[in-house]
Amino acid sequence: MANRQAGTVGEIDIRKMSLRHFKAALRVAECENVTRAAESLGRSQTAVTKAVSDLERQLGVRLFDRSAKGMMPTSYGKALARRINTVRSEFQKAARAHLRFTENPAQFAHNPIFSMDISLKRLSAFVALFDHEEVGKAANSVGLSTSAIYSSVREMEGYLGLALFERAPSGVCATDYGRILATHVKMAFAEIRHALDDIASLQGVTRGGVAIGTLPLSRSVIVPRAINRLLSEHPQLDIFTRDGPYDVLEVALRSGDLDFILGALRPKETMADLDTEPLFELRLSVIARKGHPLSRKKKLSVADLDPLCWVLPPKNTPSRILFDGVMAEAGIDTPAHCIETSSLATIRGLLMDSDRVALLSRHQIHYDEEYGLLARLPIDLDQTYRPIGITMRARSTLSPAAQLFLDHIRVVARETMNGAGR
Repeated sequence: MANRQAGTVGEIDIRKMSLRHFKAALRVAECENVTRAAESLGRSQTAVTKAVSDLERQLGVRLFDRSAKGMMPTSYGKALARRINTVRSEFQKAARAHLRFTENPAQFAHNPIFSMDISLKRLSAFVALFDHEEVGKAANSVGLSTSAIYSSVREMEGYLGLALFERAPSGVCATDYGRILATHVKMAFAEIRHALDDIASLQGVTRGGVAIGTLPLSRSVIVPRAINRLLSEHPQLDIFTRDGPYDVLEVALRSGDLDFILGALRPKETMADLDTEPLFELRLSVIARKGHPLSRKKKLSVADLDPLCWVLPPKNTPSRILFDGVMAEAGIDTPAHCIETSSLATIRGLLMDSDRVALLSRHQIHYDEEYGLLARLPIDLDQTYRPIGITMRARSTLSPAAQLFLDHIRVVARETMNGAGR
């Protein structure tokens, strides 16, 4: 995701833009006056005026209406200011976290990282090394030399008085503060990217991309169907999907690498800074190949499941916990030698070539059922309903493209609830 975080949006390369210019435009929008903005920034009026003019030229829009009374932000200026205010907040959070790691915080009161006086090119080098954990790969991902990566990181470590990376067997890994700083820097890049998309949207152009984290219960039908509908209307958009366990996707969501996570919802009390939106509920089923010996029975009981060879979700995942609860309630031990995987392709291969059974929702095997490959065995697991929905960052404003995708997801979910077909 490093390229997406710090790369080009449309024809604009974010890395060639200036945080100082963004900061100047934000202060002018807040003060509605160049002189007061310059005084608050400790810069000359000429420098602030030039910064705003350079930014307007890069963006191709007028950010302010000039008059004898001052400078009033246009709709483009207001959209930009909202996003850059969030960028500033991310650097302020990084600064507050830094206080926990240094013995002399006063020394870093005017740190160029936290004051947004560092170049986006240097920050993109840091993000690239954080993402790839190997200098050569990081350099290739952002089109820099390895020496430029080293130089950028060393400069930042000098400003902070802290190491951001430490050696690892296959390269480097981030220190504790390195991970915190990377999260906030990546969020800052995401907000800058969204700012450019917002400005394009005001010009009547929907551009940019949507990054979606997908959990098993959403991958087969809901997400693909929503993507296809979105792209049928807006084929110019870029779509990124990432599969993985929830904890990995949650980290990516918090850092701005993802716009949403779609799938089974987690308890709200465990994630105060995330919002969830339930869409519908799915029940888990026992799935086998078409023509499985047990498929000829009219009704199965939980006891009939005891001798079967199972393909199950990994331990401690929500679906596995529900299954273990069903078995425990029936007085049956959890299978001792099951195969554990969340890969639908692997599950399909295992079931098609044996009499094994798996724990899935019928939603996940929608097309396998449609084409006569897999089938649900005749047993109801009523205790295994799970809420399916959207997880996103709390108090965040989606990009125009992400909002469009969210609208389509809601429509697809309603159709799913109503049993609508394609």
